Amino acid sequence: MATLYLIEQGAEIGCDGERIVVRRAGEIIGSVPLVKVDDIVIFGNIGISTPAIKRLLDRSIEVTFMTVDGSYQGRLVGQVTAHVALRQAQYACAADSDRTLRLAQSFVEGKLRNQRALLQRFSRNRATPPAEALAAADDLDAYIKRVRRTTRLSALLGVEGSATARYFAGLRSLIEPEWDFRSRQRRPPPDPVNLLLSFGYTLLTHKTLGAVQAAGFDPYLGFLHSLDYGRPSLALDLMEEFRPLLIDSLVVRVCNDGRLRLEHFQPGDEARPVIITDEGKRAFLTAFEERMRTEATHPEGADSGPGKVTYQRCIALQARRLARVIRGQQERYEPFTAR
Repeated sequence: MATLYLIEQGAEIGCDGERIVVRRAGEIIGSVPLVKVDDIVIFGNIGISTPAIKRLLDRSIEVTFMTVDGSYQGRLVGQVTAHVALRQAQYACAADSDRTLRLAQSFVEGKLRNQRALLQRFSRNRATPPAEALAAADDLDAYIKRVRRTTRLSALLGVEGSATARYFAGLRSLIEPEWDFRSRQRRPPPDPVNLLLSFGYTLLTHKTLGAVQAAGFDPYLGFLHSLDYGRPSLALDLMEEFRPLLIDSLVVRVCNDGRLRLEHFQPGDEARPVIITDEGKRAFLTAFEERMRTEATHPEGADSGPGKVTYQRCIALQARRLARVIRGQQERYEPFTAR
């Protein structure tokens, strides 16, 4: 099954028998069987009928609402799974500062290892490897070694922040100069590359949020990310190791291979300095879903051990790994790292 993305402003979602039907101005502009839809992501001003809501809830098809420019607003979900024991263990673990630090260290270590792997891999594919990317990859080695030596969460966050800034300095050299990407900036993204990174991270949060909910966790109580009203902190924790593999690598590819072009972006206002066109949004969403369906070798991908599974499945397997650690069935959380 797949995610259904809807970006046609003024459209409305309904159901006709066992099909989802999308209409605009009374005309059908799209239709897909319910059985082929895993979840739905709605961008901007798109309506959904009450009968459609009931049918989607009956089928456990979640609906995520985004602003037109891709900022998360909320989710429509069915009945929460009754994993009371796991959630009790999660709350107890979060109250233990030592266990919280160890988990946070694992999330950061996985992220930094995958950042280093990305810089090395893209550099090897160049006729002339960028010196800045190779230097950043070497510097990340020192940061990775510092992760396990931290004794406080604040110190760990300092290491993570410095390492990520160094990483993006190296990543800059892997993106064609015409994109004029200089540094990572988020609020608001001032250029097309930063916009794509933020957009991609929002989409990935949607995927990891679904995985931690399916595993039975409370998605709002994390270990690396602090408790904040309305923020799915545990989903953000799990996302860290996948950021470089799924989003950063994707942004480098789509900017360099022509799937996204500068004409897919337009100047905005002070709140939104740059805007992606509908054509550009469709191209990026298509590339994102293709990336999620790409297969990678996971240590638990097969019944008897390592095997190839999609990245979507990797995220679910990592959520289950985390559940075993929280329950005390496994001592240390092992992040998923590129091979």
